[in-house]
Amino acid sequence: MSDTNNKTKKRRRIRWSWIVVPVLVALFLFFLIRPNQTGTSSTNVREATLQKGNLTVTVVGTGHLGYGKESTLDVPTGILVDTIHVEENDRVKKGDTLVSFDPLSIRLAIAQLESEIDSLNLAIQRAATPDDPWVLRNQVEGRVKAIYAEEGAFARDVHEQYGSVILLSLDGKMAVSFDGQKTLSVSDELRVVLEDGTVKTGTVREKKGSTYTVTLTDNGPKIGEAVKIETKDKEHLAEGELVIHRPLPLIVTDGKVKTIHVNENEKILMGRALMTMEDLSPEASYEKLFADRDDAVIRLNELLELSKTNAVTAPEDVIILAVGLTEDEMTGDFSQTAMGDLRLEAVSAFTFAPSDRYQLMIDIDELDILSVKEGQSVSVTFDAIDREAFSGTIEEVSDTAIEMGGIARFLARVSIPAEEVMRIGMSATATVTVDEKVDILTLPVIALQESGGRAFVYTEKNERTGELEGETEILTGLSDGDRIEILDGITEGTTVYYPVASQDMMFPFGPPGHRGGNSDETTRANDA
Repeated sequence: MSDTNNKTKKRRRIRWSWIVVPVLVALFLFFLIRPNQTGTSSTNVREATLQKGNLTVTVVGTGHLGYGKESTLDVPTGILVDTIHVEENDRVKKGDTLVSFDPLSIRLAIAQLESEIDSLNLAIQRAATPDDPWVLRNQVEGRVKAIYAEEGAFARDVHEQYGSVILLSLDGKMAVSFDGQKTLSVSDELRVVLEDGTVKTGTVREKKGSTYTVTLTDNGPKIGEAVKIETKDKEHLAEGELVIHRPLPLIVTDGKVKTIHVNENEKILMGRALMTMEDLSPEASYEKLFADRDDAVIRLNELLELSKTNAVTAPEDVIILAVGLTEDEMTGDFSQTAMGDLRLEAVSAFTFAPSDRYQLMIDIDELDILSVKEGQSVSVTFDAIDREAFSGTIEEVSDTAIEMGGIARFLARVSIPAEEVMRIGMSATATVTVDEKVDILTLPVIALQESGGRAFVYTEKNERTGELEGETEILTGLSDGDRIEILDGITEGTTVYYPVASQDMMFPFGPPGHRGGNSDETTRANDA
């Protein structure tokens, strides 16, 4: 019986323990975190001292490392590429040769450009007297291989149909290309049999794989004539059609042909009258003609400079990103250069970037973009390079936003000196210093109070009641979000008091899972 009573009492003690313990814990928490009914308790008030320090305001952006600002190097269209000395991704020094050209093709391009300038001079002269006829004269020595115009025809109609009014051969050669199974060498002599059975001596001028180009005299053979190519022993090799080896189209698009003064296959000298034009249109303005002439003169000077070395060199230390030329081919579209008036326009030969500098395109939040300007210093760190920061400079800031996840962002281009450890495509973080002040009076931002559009601090604390007193209005300046500059209101060394939320007292070093380090709470603890 006594055992039964003892067991019952034991159960009652255990039951009361389960009730009492939670009640005590609840009471403890109630008294710990209950609101202060009489004032601000000393347990949730902190203090900070107004003291001198430095403030730096930064904006952070991320991106990937890339080559510096790209540039292109242009060369005239219609000149023959001899040798390309570089490849993509090559690093070259200033003055290194990039490409060399066939000297003859440069001289022919110069001749055509001089003809273009002469035509512009004539257009300028006749602009004031459009009713007077004018004579088109040859500016280079050559042979007339095709006359597309007829007397009474309008020059523009002829040009639109054929690409020129007259086509000249400049180097005295016709050409035919063919694929051959027999192995030949450059300078080998062959027989070229014309349609009428006439045999001309041909010479192998070029060999590209199994494709050969043979040249022969332009005196007699016609454009497009079907020919047979044979060895000296009359062994048949191939067949093909003749083209002008170095053609020069003469361009006229104004007026009507009154008289033609030359014949096909005629050899002509410089200055020879080719045709007389009439019914010329009045020019819209002298300014356009003079502008065209000035542009032609600039291009002529570039060709004359190119003819000194027949090569183009690197303008600075660069990385070659793209090559737009092919060896043994004319620059630009050959069909246009042979029959049209686009022969001497510039064509992009190389795309390159500086080899001593890289760039980083970073995106900036719209709230920060107005503080980011060209010329500002940037500290760049890379995910793949530990414990090292590199200096850069803001070179360009976009005026137009791009949307990223529903947020407006702006791109900024950062220029960075190239280093051995850097690799294109690396992930990087750029920290832009947008403002900085040294040796100024600062307080933690959390120490300031705001009410009615004014900022103030408490300079006294009632030790008996815990109330904060001594409300003093202050004037603030620069802030980095953690600390703020104090311009007026209190003096250096003044201690200010400020309340903190009750949860901050429960977790004085930040809530669970929160990292410390440079957090606001760590700063405030140090100030206290």
